[in-house]
Amino acid sequence: DDDDDDDDDNEDDEERRQQQHHLLVKRFPSSLPFRCRTITIFTIRSNSIDRSITKSGSKQQQQQQQQTSIIINEFCLRMKFMTFSFLVVLASLCLVSSSSLVSCADGLEGAKLFDTFESSASSSSWISSKDGMYNGKVEHEEEGLVLRWEARRYGISKRVEGGPVGFGEDAVVLQYDVKFSKGHGCSGGYLKFLSEDPEFKEEDLTDKTGYSVMFGPDKCGDSGKVHLIIRYKDRNTGEFEEKHLKNPPGIPTADGGSHVFTAVILPDNTYKVLIDDVVEQEGSLFEDFEPSFLPPKMIDDATDSKPEDWVDEPQFPDPDATKPDDWDEDAPAKIPDADATKPADWDEDMPLEVTDPEAEVPEDWDEDEDGDWEAPTIPNPACKKISGCGPWTPPLIPNPDYKGKWMRPYIDNPDYKGPWAPRQIDNPDYYEDDTPLKSVAPIGAVALEIWAMDGGIIFDNILISTNEEHSKEVIETYWKPKNEAEKAERAKMATEANKHQHLAFWRGLLETVDPFLIEHLPPNVVDMWMAAKEFLLNNLVYLYAVIGLIPTLLVISCFIACTREKSSASDDVAARKKKTDEPTADDEDETGVEEIEEEEEEEEEEKVTRRKGRKTRA
Repeated sequence: DDDDDDDDDNEDDEERRQQQHHLLVKRFPSSLPFRCRTITIFTIRSNSIDRSITKSGSKQQQQQQQQTSIIINEFCLRMKFMTFSFLVVLASLCLVSSSSLVSCADGLEGAKLFDTFESSASSSSWISSKDGMYNGKVEHEEEGLVLRWEARRYGISKRVEGGPVGFGEDAVVLQYDVKFSKGHGCSGGYLKFLSEDPEFKEEDLTDKTGYSVMFGPDKCGDSGKVHLIIRYKDRNTGEFEEKHLKNPPGIPTADGGSHVFTAVILPDNTYKVLIDDVVEQEGSLFEDFEPSFLPPKMIDDATDSKPEDWVDEPQFPDPDATKPDDWDEDAPAKIPDADATKPADWDEDMPLEVTDPEAEVPEDWDEDEDGDWEAPTIPNPACKKISGCGPWTPPLIPNPDYKGKWMRPYIDNPDYKGPWAPRQIDNPDYYEDDTPLKSVAPIGAVALEIWAMDGGIIFDNILISTNEEHSKEVIETYWKPKNEAEKAERAKMATEANKHQHLAFWRGLLETVDPFLIEHLPPNVVDMWMAAKEFLLNNLVYLYAVIGLIPTLLVISCFIACTREKSSASDDVAARKKKTDEPTADDEDETGVEEIEEEEEEEEEEKVTRRKGRKTRA
C-alpha cells in the first residue's frame, strides 16, 4: 500500500511540474533571456524532484529549498525588469538620436523652418501647385530650388513643420539667399510667407493665396527694390490691407552671385532689413509703411468747399505790359551758317540712294497682278567714304536774334490768399493699436510664387525663426563660405578672360608677320618662327620679357654706337693734326697766354725806363 501511495504521489508531482513548466513558459515568453528561463525552469524542476526525494525529510530542509527557489525567482524577475528597462532606454536613445540627426540635417535647433536642400526629405516636402497658370517646373537640387527657364511662372510651397509662427510676442526672422546666375533683368526674387490656414493644400497654391509677409528683391528694367509687405487686418472693416515699406533699399543681384536677404520684425513694432548681413534699413512700423498701420486722427471735412472769392493764384500776367517794337516773333530759331564752306570731297552729282544689289524678286510676285517689280533702294555706301554726296547745304546754327513768341510777364497777385484746403475734423474711424502685429496672421507656410523672365535663379537656405542668432549662424555657416567661393570663381574667370583677351591680341599681332616670313624666308626658318611664336603665346611671361628686352637692347645699342662715333671722330682729328703739324686748340691757348705775358713784361719795362728818365733829369 505504501508503494502504491508513493507512485500516486510521484504522478501527482510530475503532473504538478508539467503544469508549473507550462505556466512558466507562458509567464516568461521567448523574449526573456535564455539564461533566466533556464535557471527558473531548472529550479522549479529541482524543487519538485527535491520534494519527491526529500518528502520524508525534515521540514527545515524543505523551508531552505523554498527560500532558495524564492530568491532565484526574484532574481529572474529583477533580470526581466532590468532587461525591459534597458530596452526602453535603448529605444529612447534611438529616438533622441534620430531626432538629433533630423535636427542636424535641418541645421538649427529651435528654428521653425530651415531648409538647405541637401537631403532627399527636403525635396519631398516642397510641393508644386497644380494650377494651370504655373508653366515652370521648380527643380530640387543640392544647391537649392532652381528656376532654370526664363519667361515662366513658378509656384511651389512648403508647410512650416514647427507650427504656425505668430507675430507680436517674439522676433520673427525671415531669411534666405538667392542667386541670379544669368543676370537679373526682369524677375521677382521674393518669397511669400503664407498665412496659417488649416484647409490650405500646397497643390492648390495660386497668386490669390493669402500671405502674411512678402519679402525679397524684385526688378524689371532699371528699377529694382527689396519688397517688405505686411498684410494687416483692419479692425473696423475686417479687411486685410497691404502695408508697403516706403523707400525700400536697392538690390545688388546684378553681379550673378548669391546674396542673403534678412527681414526681422520685432515685437516693439520695429523692423530691420539686412542685405548680405548689413542693415540697409530699419525703423518703426508706424512711420515707414504706407498706408499707415493706423488710420489718421484727423481727416478732411467732405462737406467743406472752397469759397467763391478765394484766390489761390499767386501771380497773374501783367495787363499793362506791351510787346517791344523790335521783338520779331517770326524770326527762325536756327539759320544757315554763313561762314560754312562745302568740303572739297563733297560730290553733289553722286546720288544719296542706290538700288539694293542684293534684292531679289519675291517668289510669289505676279507681274500681271502686282505690276513691274522694282528693287528697293538703300543709302549709297560710297557716300560714307567721303564727306557727303547729293546737294550740299550749309549747316544750321542758333539764330542770335531769335526771341520766340512774346508773352506778358507775371506779377504778384495782391488778392492771393494761399492754397485752399478743406478744414480738418476728427476721424470717426480712428482707433489706437499699440500691438498691430497681433492683427497679422501667423505664418503657416512659405511659397515661391513668382513670374521670372530670367533663367538660372536659385533659392537656398530658407529660414523662419524667432531667434536672431539663427540668422547669424546661417550666414556664417552657409552663406559666407559660398559667397567667398563664388567671388574667387568670378575673379578666376575674370583673370582667364583677361588672359584670353591678351592672348588674342598678341596672336593677331604676331600673325601679321607670318605672310612676310613665309614669302621671304626658307621653310626651316619659318618652322622655327612658328614654334617660337606658339611657345611665347603659351608662355606670356616670356613674351613680355622679350618685349621688355627689345627696347632696352635698342637703347644700349644706340648708346654704344654714338659713343663709338665720337671716339672715332676724335681719333681721326688727332691723327690728322699729327700728320700735318696743325695746331691744336690747346696749342693756340698756350700761345695766346704767352703773348699776353710778353706784352705785360714789355709794358712793365717801359714803366721802369720812364721812371729812370725822370730821375736823371732831376
